[in-house]
Order: sequence, then structure tokens, then C-alpha cells
Amino acid sequence: MTKKLLALLLCALLLPLAAFADTLIVAGDTDLQQKIDEIARRYNAVGLSAAYVKDGQVVDTYQYGWATLNRVPMTADTKVRIASVSKVMVGLAAHLTAEKGRIDLDAPIDNAIGFYLRRRSSADTISPRSILTHTSSLKNQPAASGVYDKVHQILSDSNNFYSAISGSLKNWDYNNFAFYVLGLAIEHCTGQTLDQILNAGLCDALDADGSFWAGDLQNPDLVATVYTEEHGIGLSWEQTVVQSKGPAANGAVFAGNYHISARDLGKVAAALANDGVYEGERVLSLAVVSAMEQCYDQPVPGQDFYQGQPLRYKPGLLGREGLYYHTGSAYGELCFFSYDPVRRDGVVVLTTGAGRHNYQGVYGVCSEVAELLYAAAR
Repeated sequence: MTKKLLALLLCALLLPLAAFADTLIVAGDTDLQQKIDEIARRYNAVGLSAAYVKDGQVVDTYQYGWATLNRVPMTADTKVRIASVSKVMVGLAAHLTAEKGRIDLDAPIDNAIGFYLRRRSSADTISPRSILTHTSSLKNQPAASGVYDKVHQILSDSNNFYSAISGSLKNWDYNNFAFYVLGLAIEHCTGQTLDQILNAGLCDALDADGSFWAGDLQNPDLVATVYTEEHGIGLSWEQTVVQSKGPAANGAVFAGNYHISARDLGKVAAALANDGVYEGERVLSLAVVSAMEQCYDQPVPGQDFYQGQPLRYKPGLLGREGLYYHTGSAYGELCFFSYDPVRRDGVVVLTTGAGRHNYQGVYGVCSEVAELLYAAAR
């Protein structure tokens, strides 16, 4: 083979790679992997998994450490409990259900959930949308059971409501219990679990495997152990791999118990960042994407972000003009879901066992990894 012919063959092979490199993050980027390893070590993480997405596809994934300490390595397909990032999935389920006309996001939630909420004022309408934006008059119940009958009991007592009119931004109060209520209402009025709604409306089209009930995953063996900052067990595999008992059985999972891999959650971010199109196929309507992103026209009082349904939007976050995002933390998980609607790219970071530090309102380990990947894609 002549040198000229060899050069032509090499050019033919490298041209597709050069085109792919226009995203500025190349699959298998060892320099980025080394930098992510350094960040994870500095925050003393047990495990970390990240995904970068661009133009409706997952471009690359990065992993560090252990899914189960010293036994099972973290991979792009390890299923991690994503804490409050789960609320993004509840929001998607709510908007998909509303799109089918099976729930009215602006109507009183009483009919959907199947009982009357004894709120303080007859003028107060606790709607699904007010829950999505954390502006309902519901008081948070941090130790409350999510079992349907217990939630009914709590909401039959006016002491568990504020004297407020739901939907006003001045009421904003981050509320896990309200998401119990919303998830139960959706399941009660549809007769389906949120997993079924999400799978039919999005996840099946993405070939993504996620669940509020880790025992219902296609492969529960992929579920990570959750480690605390001290590297003790925050949630064991046995504690988290539980199966659903059917629609409206227990709403406690909706505040933070969704399990999914960084790769598959990246697919969700890719679809939202690309106006509902994933790998060239429409998987979400523009209406659903717009509803997720619709924010109040003023920042949350005392905060520097704008509240969406339930995404947040923050100008200037991590070096970008602005990002839609959601954070999550519990039991030792620190998680971050984000995307840039202008550049149509995004970053997902899932960790366990890392030190809890904040930067620009995002957990330090997540913000540093995300900022690194966003910067590499400029």
C-alpha cells in the first residue's frame, strides 16, 4: 500500500470523528475522565456517574469508584437513587397525564385524589400546578407516611395547611410531602402507577429503564448502595429494592425515590434540551417541554432562581447564559440534572458518599463536574 493511499484511508476514517468532535467532547476523552476522577477523589466520593448530552443524544458518560464499595464498580448503567431529581419525573408524569386530558393541572386536586382537602380558606385552590411549583398551602410533613389512608387523614386536618392562597410565589416553600399528594392524585385518577405513565409516555421511546420502585426495574441487581459522607451505608441494596403494590398505594416514593442510571437520565435531559426530540425522533410534545420549563416571571423570594414546573431556571449558572436544572440529596446521594435550552446540551451527575459542599446553589462535586463538561463543550 502506498503512503498516499494510506493517507487517504486515514483521512476517510478520521473525518467522521472530526465531525463528531464538533460537539467538543469526544467519547472516551481520557483527559476529562482524569479530571473527573480528581474531583471525585477531592470530595471523597464512593461513586460517581455522569453523562453529557448534546442535540438530542447522549454524547459521553464518565464513571468513578464503586456502586457497592470495594465490590461492584460504578458504571454508566448503574441505577442510582436520584433523590429530589425524582420530582422532574413526577413533573413529566403530571404533564403527560394532563396532555391526555386525564387531570386538570389548574383544578382543585380533591377530585383527582378522591377526597376533600380541609384547607383553611374556601378561596384556596390547591391545584397540581401549585404543587409542582412548591406554592401550595400544604404544610410539609417530613415524617409523614405516604400510605393513601394516612395522607387522607393528614389532609382532613386544617392544621396541616397554611392560611394562604395556593399558586402565589410569595407562598414558595420547598415541599416533599406535597409531591406525595400529587403522585397519589395522578395514580388515583388514572388507575396507573407513575412508572406506567412515564414508560408509556417517554421512557420506552428512550429505551430508558427507571422506576420509583427499584424492585420493579428490569435489572434490580444494577442498583447502587447509597453511602453517607462518612462512607457508612445510607441505604442498603435490600432497603431500596422494593416492589410497588399498585396505583395510589404509597406516595412517599415520589419525593425522591426514582432509580435510574446516569446514561438513561441523560436521555431524558437530551430530549428536554432538544425540544422533545431524541436521536431524531419526537418523544415529547413541545407542549410538555414548554410546561416543564414555564417559570414565574420573578425569582423565588430570597433565592436567585426562577421556579418552573418543577424545573428551575438560573441565569449565569456554571458559565452558561442560563440552565434549567434540579438538584437532589438524601442519605448520602448528591445529584444534579441540567440542560442549556439554547445550546441544546446538558449534564447529569449522580454521586454517593461525597462531601456535601455547595457552589452556586449546586452540590460542589456535581457543580465542578458539570462546569468542567459544559466548559469543554464551548
